[in-house]
Amino acid sequence: MKLVGRNKANAQMEVDVINNEVCYSEFYNKYLIMNRPCLLSKTHTESWLSRKLWAENELPSWENLLDSYGESEVPVANCGESYFDSHPKSNWTLKDFVTYMREYKEKGYPSTMPCLYLKDWHLFKHFPGSTSMYETPIYFAIDWLNEYWIQGNQDDYRFVYIGPKGSWTPLHADVYGSFSWSANVVGKKRWIFLPPGEEVILKSLLGITSLPRDLEQIDISAIGVTYYDIVQSAGEVVFVPSGWHHQVWNLEDTISINHNWFNGANASHIHKGLLNASIEIEEEVSGYGTNLDEEQLEVFLNSHYGMNFRQFRQLLQMVVARRNSGFLKIHSLKNCLLCSGDGWCNQQRHQNMDRQVALELLKSLSKK
Repeated sequence: MKLVGRNKANAQMEVDVINNEVCYSEFYNKYLIMNRPCLLSKTHTESWLSRKLWAENELPSWENLLDSYGESEVPVANCGESYFDSHPKSNWTLKDFVTYMREYKEKGYPSTMPCLYLKDWHLFKHFPGSTSMYETPIYFAIDWLNEYWIQGNQDDYRFVYIGPKGSWTPLHADVYGSFSWSANVVGKKRWIFLPPGEEVILKSLLGITSLPRDLEQIDISAIGVTYYDIVQSAGEVVFVPSGWHHQVWNLEDTISINHNWFNGANASHIHKGLLNASIEIEEEVSGYGTNLDEEQLEVFLNSHYGMNFRQFRQLLQMVVARRNSGFLKIHSLKNCLLCSGDGWCNQQRHQNMDRQVALELLKSLSKK
């Protein structure tokens, strides 16, 4: 397992591996507040049903997936084609995609066949009972984004990914500047992370104005940027901090469960991202001699960024109301049993902190 990186002095750096459960308060301060990546060992997912039903002999086991979801429509990306900064997608049935996976593997992953990747499948939105297949690690269970969107089954940011050996995701930072976590149910991935700001240095050193899609086309170790190179095995969970650009490759046939999320630890990143998106939209539109009023800007933000100020305000109001009623966690029934409860693992203290952060951001939004 490679968990190292290089800084500008070419000195080796390490990414922390969490082998056993630690106090939530310790994790919150060391990784969420400090916005640092880490990797949770497979001990954190050993009890998951998906690891028993979706895998066999360290390989994907398709029958249970097909029995439950075979006729479901799933989004499939073509890794050999470009669509802006990503890969173009089309809709398949899961049954047809598994047929492709089997054939692609049997033929030795040939270049004559397209390399396809099932990405961003909202399995748990469309099949709510399937949440029994996993349990969000307690460190990620306070999740304002999904707490807001899941109400009324409006939407969610919980996904399943299924990809063959060789499938990949281009260099990107996660939506809204959110955190994310990704757990390999089966298979192996390689991740390259760039700490915030290194993507700007990378563009400068390469003499380009937009980020490269594929870091495999670059000798990143020779360029002089700080980066981390991580190999994630079956059962392990990667924590992706806010604003860290990353590229991901499947080194084996892989099934993973992923969440985008944020809470009081990084809500300021979400606010900043929304402000930056609004400035970019207004500057682009002004180039055509047009100015947007507040309602028009909201429409543009919702269409091009996926969230606007009204929705963010509603999300924050939801946090305040639900913390006032004593509600805190989603996705997890666990409590921290590893400390005295005088830190953020104390639910009353964390409810108060969530409320305070949300109220401060609402105050900032009222000044806009």
